[in-house]
Amino acid sequence: MTNRSRRREWARWSALLALLLVVGTACASSGSGERRGSRNVLTHEVLVETEEPNLLLAVQRLRPEWLRARAQSIEGAQVTVFVDGAQRGGVDQLRDIQILNVRDVTFLSASEAGFRYGTVGGTGGVIEVRTRR
Repeated sequence: MTNRSRRREWARWSALLALLLVVGTACASSGSGERRGSRNVLTHEVLVETEEPNLLLAVQRLRPEWLRARAQSIEGAQVTVFVDGAQRGGVDQLRDIQILNVRDVTFLSASEAGFRYGTVGGTGGVIEVRTRR
């Protein structure tokens, strides 16, 4: 093998190593640093970490924007709470739910709620609670 071919081989390996470093760094830093995953889902583990006694306080701490109606164009739009698929009422219902009983909580926008629940869905969005049965 000549010096020229060694240099080419070294350049190829160096380029490959540089590419792998760039890809590895991009993959490692692509997350937000949170273990929470989606901004529209709160898991049991994340809720328990808050050490709040009920779901309303945990949501107020972690995702306060969920508690405000997003449909500004609709007068009186409100966020509706569903627990295990059954409509429970407004966000004040979250106060009665202990975190230890919750599997996960998902926020649905008004359009997503309308698609899933029809006219029963919240005009300001839906907070879906799945309990640990």
